[in-house]
Amino acid sequence: MSISIGFIGAGAIGRVHAQAARDLGLKLAGIADINQEAAKKLADDLGGVPNFPDTDALLSDQGIGAVVIGVPNAHHASLAIKAMRQGKDVLLEKPMGLNADECRRINAAAEETGKIVQIGYVHRFSSVGRSAKRIIGSGALGKVYHVKAQLSRRRGIPGLGGWFTTKAQSGGGPLIDVGVHVIDLAMYLLGGTQPTRVSGKTYAHFGHPISDYIFESMWAGPPKLDGVFDVEDEAHALLHFADGTTLALDVAWAVNTPADSLPENLMAFFGDKGGLSFQLFGDHMKLATEIHKHNADSKLYLPEVRMYHDQLMDFANAVGNRTRPCADGSQGLIVQSVIDAIYESSETGREITLTAPSGAARSGGHVTPAAAGYKG
Repeated sequence: MSISIGFIGAGAIGRVHAQAARDLGLKLAGIADINQEAAKKLADDLGGVPNFPDTDALLSDQGIGAVVIGVPNAHHASLAIKAMRQGKDVLLEKPMGLNADECRRINAAAEETGKIVQIGYVHRFSSVGRSAKRIIGSGALGKVYHVKAQLSRRRGIPGLGGWFTTKAQSGGGPLIDVGVHVIDLAMYLLGGTQPTRVSGKTYAHFGHPISDYIFESMWAGPPKLDGVFDVEDEAHALLHFADGTTLALDVAWAVNTPADSLPENLMAFFGDKGGLSFQLFGDHMKLATEIHKHNADSKLYLPEVRMYHDQLMDFANAVGNRTRPCADGSQGLIVQSVIDAIYESSETGREITLTAPSGAARSGGHVTPAAAGYKG
């Protein structure tokens, strides 16, 4: 497929995307990162991919038709908008923005330029995500009335003291970091029902002071002892949908859960005819049904997939055919509106209503999601 892709961000996630593009035989047209050493190393590791001195130089190259943006959250909106105005389609890592207002600006730029924006909700392409979509869509569970989504680590605060734990750069803690994945996947699998109200609570009990935080390993580490930690380390919420379905959400970077007492990640869908549960990174799922008036449990083994490769291929197909990608900006806005509402509920102690009309600002206990439906 003839698509020329540039990569903005040479960190861990940028490397994953670039390696997937290479494996798929896509044209890697360039890499840019504020850290020139990291950009050069990734370019060299990929076999001499062009290394641009900065993002402006990459975006001004008219031979590049699309970009993958994998940088700290605070730069998502500005880079995505600049890229589209320079004629590029965009695969934008999650979260879409720091808040719903940034997401609206991105969507407005996409409307203005006619460019494609795909959000990096990669778990839609996982083995469990794909299989759950088929099973739930088939009606095997009947009416799904409740979903449980849990993603937690005993000690998993990433890069403590760095940009991950600095609200001005990240937008928040585990809710905006990993919560986006399970919120999106739950709504994607439910297939179109709209969120209407939410109550939530966030906590910050670990890493204060940073030097007292006990951990065994650290993603994006080591800790910066003189850094900032002004985000939550744990969040819980109850989300209501228009059709009466509810979602119970529990996410944490750090929580005192005894080893092996609970899986680190679990999603469960409860229907009036059956139930389905799986771990986000698992190779199987469990199905609870009734057969001949007897309760029955099945363990479904799933094939291996390469979800980052498949996500990138979906993006390449959308770019090449000018079609809607699997996860678009309207859905990114809805997810971010839910996250904003959870933060607001925690701050105010009130349940927050999510209203339907597009474009209104957040005020008076209301958060506005996109008008478009959340459909797969």
